[in-house]
Amino acid sequence: MLGRFTATGQEGEDLTEEISRFIQMIGLEEAAPGRYSMLLVLALYGGAMSGKLNPAKVMWEIRALEGLGPESRMKAPIQNKHQPLKGLWHKHFMGETVAAVAANIRKGLGRFGIPYAKSKVEEARISGVEGFFSVEDLKAIAEDVVHGHWNRLSEQQALTGEWLVFARHEERNYYLGLTTHENEQHEVMRQQIDRLCCAEFPFLAQLLADAAADKPL
Repeated sequence: MLGRFTATGQEGEDLTEEISRFIQMIGLEEAAPGRYSMLLVLALYGGAMSGKLNPAKVMWEIRALEGLGPESRMKAPIQNKHQPLKGLWHKHFMGETVAAVAANIRKGLGRFGIPYAKSKVEEARISGVEGFFSVEDLKAIAEDVVHGHWNRLSEQQALTGEWLVFARHEERNYYLGLTTHENEQHEVMRQQIDRLCCAEFPFLAQLLADAAADKPL
């Protein structure tokens, strides 16, 4: 895989060897030999260098998909049914941003409500004694909303996050790139896949064309 490209930094320096070492260090070649795009490599490398991404979180999901490690606690992989990523798959991984945490809190609230608060209200109803939430209760509610929901979603393998986009071909996964939930970012991802990934993986253009024509994949 590595012999197919050279990488150059912003100042013109040759980064090929450095990125090659990075691929080996994070275990990408070991987990999916020859089945990852340079688009993904550069996203992982750039994210690691900027401190905006922990590649280990992406590799955890790749290893889980490959049957090489512990099961994921994120949502199960999903095949995209709508353009521009129709026919491809995505697997959630946990991002480093506050938005990623907030998304799971929102999901937990929608799915579970606030169990601690509900229990206190039920206690008051049964006892017939009206009261107010104490400062300690508020601390417990905050703990339940943040950590409680996180643990509940994790136990159900339902944590949400950013997207690892991949294709399935001849019963194997080909890892293409990283994106977010936002629809406008999906169009950018598709453009990058068309321009870069289709050149790396010859089957990909036909797969995308078949998906657009609603042919069985």
